[in-house]
Amino acid sequence: MKTPVLILASVFPVTLCADPADYVNFIRQIQQDSGVEWDVTVPPSGNAISPTGVSVDGAFFELWSIHNRSVSEYLLDEQYVTAYTPNAKIRIVTGDPYRAIRRTRVDQPFQVQISVTGLIDESDPNYANAPDASKWVDYTHSTFHYPEGARSFNKAENPVGNVVAEGFMEETANTTVTFMATNLSGSDLTEVGGEEVFTISAQADFGVSATVLDSERIQIWPIATGTIRGVDPTEYYEQVPPILVKLWNLYPDSTTYIRVYRGPQMSSPAKYSVVNTSFVIIEDSIPQSRSLVLREIDQHLTEEGLHTIELLHRTPFGTDLLASTQVHVDRTIEINGGVINQE
Repeated sequence: MKTPVLILASVFPVTLCADPADYVNFIRQIQQDSGVEWDVTVPPSGNAISPTGVSVDGAFFELWSIHNRSVSEYLLDEQYVTAYTPNAKIRIVTGDPYRAIRRTRVDQPFQVQISVTGLIDESDPNYANAPDASKWVDYTHSTFHYPEGARSFNKAENPVGNVVAEGFMEETANTTVTFMATNLSGSDLTEVGGEEVFTISAQADFGVSATVLDSERIQIWPIATGTIRGVDPTEYYEQVPPILVKLWNLYPDSTTYIRVYRGPQMSSPAKYSVVNTSFVIIEDSIPQSRSLVLREIDQHLTEEGLHTIELLHRTPFGTDLLASTQVHVDRTIEINGGVINQE
């Protein structure tokens, strides 16, 4: 990219008694990548925009003065100018493959990958005198909580965030920052929802205000919870009654269901039954809450004894146990009677 620059001219006569009107002054720009030369006439003092932009390899600017009568040429000054065009790219990586917007859950890790190019290197001969905007870019990481009961900022004007970190990056390089969980805060982190925003900005420079080079956000969603009601683990049932299942904050890409197996609770039962009418499938952009009544749970408890009922929640991050309960099935019929011997 070629960047125009402001060139300043201040021409002094060769002798103190020389008349400036006797001289023609010009600045010659020599592109280092192509060798092309451009000349622009300038007054004895003042400024002008360079004839063409400065290439990536830089350009030499020479200030010349020519005497009208003798046609003598004088090289009064020269400067080497390099061009810089800072660029940045931010990429957020989570365990959720959803592409419309990056999202994750409060307890899940995620990475922020930052690529910065176009800054001048310390080995550049003009580094010491180069403007700050050519040496580094600004980095800002902020968090924003969604308003209570909301899942976005659609109805919030100018939401106020908290700055987690800010600083600058002064190297043309790739950087990866890993977070083991969200940076949002709250009295109960499992219920927190909001966004984290990462921004790379170029500093203000001559004629150009501070510019956002790239900014990416990630949505943070709470952890799902659920309950199972309707049976008492201390009771024995000949026929198991319907159960009530309540679900809150189901992840936007999730499947929730009930499974039943005989015996006490275990992490990996060898044999189990899934209640087909219990499936709650969410394919959305925001978390959802549901409630349902399962009336045919008794059909899955065909054997007598202790059974475990579990509420499972499957997401891109794995399968979580939301709730569980136990139920005793006893279908033995007892007959109390006696034998009468009549003679």
